[in-house]
Amino acid sequence: MTTVLLIGLLLMVQGGGGLINNLFTDSNSWFVLNYIEMPDALRVVGHAAMLAAGLLLVVRSKGWKWLLDG
Repeated sequence: MTTVLLIGLLLMVQGGGGLINNLFTDSNSWFVLNYIEMPDALRVVGHAAMLAAGLLLVVRSKGWKWLLDG
């Protein structure tokens, strides 16, 4: 695995998991942005941005075909 792909996967897990955590459970967990002092709305936007950045890195590394074929 390349470094870019690994970083992309890490951002996708942190962003997606943090987004789900903040929208549905609102508990402190191991997601990085939950431990940074900021307004809740900004935290949700931050998680969405991490998810989008991670998806972009994975797609740029592997291509859309790899993502859609599974």
